[in-house]
Order: sequence, then structure tokens, then C-alpha cells
Amino acid sequence: MGEHIHGLELKLTELEKFPERVRVMDNALMRSDSQCWLLMEEVQSKEEELQKAALQIEKLESVTLDMQCEIESLKLDLTTLEQRLFDAESFSQHTAEYKVRIEKQLGEHELQLQEAWKTIDHLEGENKQLKKEYLPGRAPKQSSSTGVEQLDKTVEHDGHANYERGHEILEKMGKQNEEPELIIEQLKVELREQKLKAKEDAEDLTQEMAELRYQITGMLEEEYKRRSCIEQAAIQQIQQLEAQVSKEQRKLSGALRQLQESHELADTQATEIKKLKDALGVCACRL
Repeated sequence: MGEHIHGLELKLTELEKFPERVRVMDNALMRSDSQCWLLMEEVQSKEEELQKAALQIEKLESVTLDMQCEIESLKLDLTTLEQRLFDAESFSQHTAEYKVRIEKQLGEHELQLQEAWKTIDHLEGENKQLKKEYLPGRAPKQSSSTGVEQLDKTVEHDGHANYERGHEILEKMGKQNEEPELIIEQLKVELREQKLKAKEDAEDLTQEMAELRYQITGMLEEEYKRRSCIEQAAIQQIQQLEAQVSKEQRKLSGALRQLQESHELADTQATEIKKLKDALGVCACRL
């Protein structure tokens, strides 16, 4: 009987401590609930941040797609510029061939000019020879002999006739000599004009090719720099967003883990409170 009373006294002592334990556990449960609410708010905030990050990633993907389209457009522009450069080089090659043909023609004209000069020299030699052959002799001296005078008259008459014929021949040859000289002068003029024109064309073409190469080289360098800057900026933005998403995911995982631990702690405390309440109910029934 004494032992039973002692046991009841111990139970009564425990029952006296039970409200305090319940109060402590209620406070702990309230703190756990507060932590759960805070964690849930943090989780919600992280979810919103993740949604914003996802939207930023979508925008960045759209920007990346636009950049890829722009890069493809730049590639097409570069292909067009390369084709223009190829056409310019082909045109330069054709011009060089044309210049070679012009130089060849000039050489042929020079040979023709040399032949014409040789012909002129030959004709001048023949002209001099004919002049020597057809020039009239000096008038013969008067003689007291009648036969001699008559002979002199005959010779003089024949000399004049020969002189006239020679003069006509010389005039014809002079006209014939003038024609090659005119042709030669015309060839000289044409040769000078062709040389000047070929020189001007070559200089203009060289200047145009230099300007075109300079422009194409500058455009290629600008496009390469621009494309490199665009690609570098896109890569940096992607890396920054990926790092931010990874960081937010780690934070969210930690918050979810804390929330799970808080739920587990709350469940454990609720189980203990239930056990204490059950034990309190049993003790009350026995009393």
C-alpha cells in the first residue's frame, strides 16, 4: 500500500511538471511553425527568383538566337565581300592580260614604225640617186663652129626634156614619199595616244583595286571584331545567368532541406505532446 502511494506521489509530481513541459513544447512548436512559415516564404521568394531567372534565360536564349541570325547574316555579307574581292582580282587579272596585249600591239607598232623608217631611208636614197641621174648639165660654151652650136642646141633641148621628165618623176616620188611619212606620223600619234591611254587605264585600275582592297579589308576587320564582341558578350551573359541559377538552386535546396527538417521536428514534437496527453489522460482516469 505504501509503495502504491509512493508511486501515486511520483505520478502526481510528474503531473505537476506536465503543464510546464506542455508549455515548453507548445512554445517550441510555435517557434517551429514560425520557422516553417519563414522557410515557406523564403521558398516562395526563391521560386519567384527562379521564375525570374527562367524568364531571363528565355530572353537570353532569344537574344542568342537573334545573335546567331545576325552572325549568319554577317557570314553571308562576308561571303559577298569575298566574292567581290574574287571578282576584283579576276578583273585585275583580265586587265593585266589586256595590258600585255596592248604592250604587244605597241611593240608591233614600233616594229612597223622601224620598217617605215627603213622604207623612208631607202626611198630617200633612191630619190638622191634619181636626182643625180636626171639633173641637167651646165650649158655648153659657144663655139664658132655651126655644127657644134647645132649639136649644143640639140643637147640642150634633150637636156631640158630629160630635166622635165626627171622633175615629173621626182614629184611623183615626192608624193609617194609623203604618204609613208603621213602614215608614220599618224602611227606615232596613235602610238602615243595608246601608250597614254594604257598608262591612264593602268593607273586608274591600280588605284581602284587599292581602294577596293582597303575597303574590303576594313569591312572584314570590322565585321570580325563586331562578331567577336557579340559572341563574347553572349557567352558572358550566359555564364553569369548559369552561375546565378546554380546559386539560387543551391539556396532553394538548402531552404527545402530546412523546411523538411522543421516539419520532421514539428511531427516529432506533436507525437511527444500526444503521448504526454495520453499519459495524462491515463493518470487522470486512475486517480
